[in-house]
Amino acid sequence: MTSPAFRHLRLQEQERILWLFVANPPDNRLSRVFFQDLAAALDVMAQERFRACVITGEGRNFSKGADLHEIQTAPDQLTAETLAFGNSVFTQIAHLNKPVVAAINGACFGGGLELALACPLRVCSENARLGLPELTAGVIPGLGGIVRLIRVVGEPKALEMILMGDLVSAQTAKEIHLVNRVFPKKDFLSAVGLWVKTLLGAPQACIGHVLDLVAQTRARDEAQWIASAAERFLEMARRLALKEATLPMKNGDA
Repeated sequence: MTSPAFRHLRLQEQERILWLFVANPPDNRLSRVFFQDLAAALDVMAQERFRACVITGEGRNFSKGADLHEIQTAPDQLTAETLAFGNSVFTQIAHLNKPVVAAINGACFGGGLELALACPLRVCSENARLGLPELTAGVIPGLGGIVRLIRVVGEPKALEMILMGDLVSAQTAKEIHLVNRVFPKKDFLSAVGLWVKTLLGAPQACIGHVLDLVAQTRARDEAQWIASAAERFLEMARRLALKEATLPMKNGDA
């Protein structure tokens, strides 16, 4: 199933599983258009005919994160409202009453990993690399990555990964419980599909109740922490954009 209404997202239906492909090649950067597409797709994801959703990347990468060029060239478009919108979309994905799986193929950096962390389940291909390297660009994770990474891998490991900008391998990601499974690169999506079908062996109502109860175990003030990180990200991103704007232009620059 595809829809011409989406520009940076492609939808496909297969045996009651909805596949969502981040489609902004080659790096599948998370643009403003992508977030608009993903928000529009939430209603489709929630439809009862779909028992599960899988989010993956078109081509070789899951996503290399936010479109920094877009942020730097149009900083006025980056506002508290746009960040709140993006975080709201990720939070709604995290609370869907059906399995949502991030199928991580290739690079999964920054906002890409924050998207994957919003999915309750994550698997990756053997060639995947995952990390939150935002500090190397002069900003911090602003889409819930800090609080969700802490919840998934624990505070010490999350702090190390974020401060060092570590990009971990698929095997390391499994060892620290960042992903549930690692599948071979060859026929990766087929393996993911079979695994998801295995998850769906229980009655749909039971799966929904379990996911709802799991969501309730998360910290009540998680939303406040996410909002605080977004506020600090916005402040740092604006400073970075201002700094870039005042640098002397190089030969050939527009």
